[in-house]
Amino acid sequence: MEEGGAIHLLGTDKLGRDLLGKAAEAGRISLTMGLFGTLISIFLGSILGIASGYYGGWIDNALQRFTEFVAAFPTLPLWMALAALVPKTADSFSVFIIMACIFALLTWTTLAREVRGKVLYLRETDFILAAKEMGASDARIIFRHLFPNMLSHIIVVLTLTVPGVILAESFLSFLGIGITEPLISWGLMMRNTQDIQRWARIPGY
Repeated sequence: MEEGGAIHLLGTDKLGRDLLGKAAEAGRISLTMGLFGTLISIFLGSILGIASGYYGGWIDNALQRFTEFVAAFPTLPLWMALAALVPKTADSFSVFIIMACIFALLTWTTLAREVRGKVLYLRETDFILAAKEMGASDARIIFRHLFPNMLSHIIVVLTLTVPGVILAESFLSFLGIGITEPLISWGLMMRNTQDIQRWARIPGY
């Protein structure tokens, strides 16, 4: 569609704004949300998983029961319930941060259990036992020996978690309990187009 010398490949919204440009801007917000929420989730899952597997005993038992408690809740309804608690008076940036934290707090359990299993195996290997015999501190063993050996696994989990967070954000924004204007996300764009009259101009329409 061409209007006033400008070409709008996806048409325009009711205010005459280019939908292709809005989709690109929405992608930036949605991808940033996915990465930010996933990084927090990776941090929590890695720390709790390593602590659980390395120290064992009552620490392992307590952390695993807590992990199972969080994982037992159905993810999507809990996301919706927590997102609905976000104050209506909060500004867009605050909503963005709160939503990212909500996604992170409910997606770390899988990584924590996988990291724990990996640490249970690695802590009995020769190089870890040798480091202990040489007097290496727990912090040195964890960050110098254990964490680098799990980095590839963590990266794989990160790439698998990002799309899930993006889909969750899009779903909640579509329902009106996620990202709010003036920010824009893919979910919010879908919400704005569910009423055909809101889509003022469609190419070829």
